[in-house]
Amino acid sequence: MPYLTAVTARQAAARTLALVAALICVLVVSTAGKLTATARGAEQEPAAPPKALVIVGPSSGSTSEFLAEGELFADQAEAAGMQVTRIFHPNATWMKVKAAAQGANLVVYFGHGNGWPSPYAPFQEDTKNGFGLNATEGASAYSTAYYGANKIRQSIRLAPNAVVFLYRSCYTAGNGEYGSPIPTPQVALERVDNFAAGFLDPAVGAKAVFAYWTKQWVDYAGLLMQPGRTMKDLIQTPSTKPGWKASGWDGSGPLYGESTRTPGAQMLLDPHPEQGYVRALSGDLSMSTDTWRGDAPAAGHEDDQVAPEVTDFTAQGSGNTLAAAEDSPPIFTPNGDGISDTVKLTYAVSEPAYLRFAIRDQSDTVVRRMTSWSDGGAGSTTWDGKNDAGGFEPEGRYTVELTAKDPATNVSQVATTPVKVFNAMKSPAARPKHFFARDADALAQSTTLSVTLTKQANLSWLVMDSTGAPVRALLADQPSEAGVVAVPWDGKDDVGNDVPDGVYTAMATATTDAGTYSHTLSVRVMPFKIRAPVWSGPAGTKVTFTIVSAEELTGWPRIEIRQPGLAMYTGYPVKYSSKKFKVTVTMKSGGTAGDVPIKVIGTDVAGGKQHQTVTFTLTD
Repeated sequence: MPYLTAVTARQAAARTLALVAALICVLVVSTAGKLTATARGAEQEPAAPPKALVIVGPSSGSTSEFLAEGELFADQAEAAGMQVTRIFHPNATWMKVKAAAQGANLVVYFGHGNGWPSPYAPFQEDTKNGFGLNATEGASAYSTAYYGANKIRQSIRLAPNAVVFLYRSCYTAGNGEYGSPIPTPQVALERVDNFAAGFLDPAVGAKAVFAYWTKQWVDYAGLLMQPGRTMKDLIQTPSTKPGWKASGWDGSGPLYGESTRTPGAQMLLDPHPEQGYVRALSGDLSMSTDTWRGDAPAAGHEDDQVAPEVTDFTAQGSGNTLAAAEDSPPIFTPNGDGISDTVKLTYAVSEPAYLRFAIRDQSDTVVRRMTSWSDGGAGSTTWDGKNDAGGFEPEGRYTVELTAKDPATNVSQVATTPVKVFNAMKSPAARPKHFFARDADALAQSTTLSVTLTKQANLSWLVMDSTGAPVRALLADQPSEAGVVAVPWDGKDDVGNDVPDGVYTAMATATTDAGTYSHTLSVRVMPFKIRAPVWSGPAGTKVTFTIVSAEELTGWPRIEIRQPGLAMYTGYPVKYSSKKFKVTVTMKSGGTAGDVPIKVIGTDVAGGKQHQTVTFTLTD
């Protein structure tokens, strides 16, 4: 570690917050709820609607048509009572799809298909049998990045018994590409089997995969919400426009097959006399819509009557955002500034289960519902402070409820943990974060500490040293209106003396009707900021030190290295700018182990000389 210790003052800041409260004459009393099993029974748990994800990838000249069909399916799903997420071209990237697919009950994909057998050898599943998406947001409709079955197996965890629809995609239902000949039944079955295998993988969680090569005039979202229907019933639903080619069940020559890729899965292909293999279903053909909705046990779990257990359910806030009282619930500040915007919810589940999170405000109203799947054991999710409508929730105390439902539909007791939302204060900043005022020249004389208030609040700014002891109260309980509030700090303490070189913590504290909380950030008061990948090692260790000066220098700094038992030697830095330099030092042999002072000496453009020493520890 450097001789000039750069200590992050989180723990000390937390202790000092009590002193700040005394300075601003505010006492906030908060009660914290520990992990509890509430009196609210599982039967009162809000019923989360099925989670549907509709994806439309880049589809060349068919993109506008697919976008319209994707919007129609999404509208039908919402009308049926599902919670729908739309990820459409040109913003249909893998990162967005992957995040939104977690815990989804229904995934619907419109776009290009890259399957097998095809003319594009060799067979592999990094790009085949998956999604065709935008490589980057805003990409062309004629540019497709493929994410195959291997990517799906690695990264996507759907809800138990999820259903997947693959729309208008080549190879998914048996046919190849448009214009290619109708394949043999064997090739059609192989293509359907391969394309469904990634989604039907037990780790991914789908139990049925529908594939359609042509437009369907069937409201499948509405059918899924009807009780007592099987997946086979759904594919055998006739079209509402019978004259439309292959737009519903034909049934003139159904083709059944046993999957070779997914043990136990079956395939049902419904070829059209003229169009060929344009409709297919893979997986558990007998799975019911009741099972899909979670109202009936999954196959093989009918005799399971043991409910899962949820333990260790807690919320974790950010270390740089502090509550005013030690017994406060964990806090976070969801306001879009990238600082403490989310709260992490951790838990342990006794067995694989479908998780439902319900977030209640102080009036006991559920403002947000979230779902996910757990393989059992420890896990986590995050809440971004938004409600079901996508807006940020107001300041206040919230209760997060978690229930787990296993594949046999056994439901755990409700576990709860409290969190507190603050969002009156955003974007705390120090500009610059590194300054050096002690030499009393006109260079780098101060920093400006600022914060943006989203509403009226009482604001304080306090500077603390590395032990958490206050050195300068810049603002104390100042009534402040919404907007940017900025205060300068000149590197002096409360009695006007220059503070010693070091890393200081600046803490902004806001008080509103919801309570008091603080953001902290680090400020360096020193001539040089010196970084290294390691701070100890034996002789022969090569270390590159990065040196950033608070003030512009004339020429290069001088680097003096003093190893125990050896004469002082000099390092030769490389200049990247008038403020940034790098020097590589190889620790010499022949001396003794111990501390190696490394002194950086420079002259700023105003003629002031300055120096700073850090320490490397030489081991045996």
